Amino acid sequence: MEERTQSLSKPVKVGLIIGVLYCVLIYCQDQFFYGNPLQFASTKLFCYLIILAGIFVAGYLRKKELGGYITFQEALRTMLLVIAILELFYVIFSTVYIEYINPHFFDNMRTAWQDFFTRNGVSSENLKVRMDEFKDAGKITIGGLIKSYGFSIIIDSVFAVVFALILKKNPPVTEY
Repeated sequence: MEERTQSLSKPVKVGLIIGVLYCVLIYCQDQFFYGNPLQFASTKLFCYLIILAGIFVAGYLRKKELGGYITFQEALRTMLLVIAILELFYVIFSTVYIEYINPHFFDNMRTAWQDFFTRNGVSSENLKVRMDEFKDAGKITIGGLIKSYGFSIIIDSVFAVVFALILKKNPPVTEY
């Protein structure tokens, strides 16, 4: 039992580190890049690539810890644990950020994006469609949080499966 607990300690630590990093990245993105849709999308992609790299590194570190060999199941289990932790950080941080740190975030973003679209010649009909997308933004519900958490885990898990396939290396079979 102790061996199994010890084997989970490194993925838990990595999950906590990546979770905190994710919160810092999201905070910076939301504070500095919300005013331009292109910059916002670019930084969102950049942040997500960093998180995916962290998930891969967690699997790699576990493989290294096991002497260079790791089964698909062990690699996937390690990365799924990291994903569950970091996405929990994301949901909690996003909720706190939107509810308490910057409750006017979506109003400010809507205004900035409306100005951006107007400056760039977006038709009023298309602008209305874009602005309607903000109608329910910032409304937090338990159901919405659970859906967000589940959806994030599913998306990240697809990448974890690919990473586990890349990392897997079964120990050689010795015949006597």
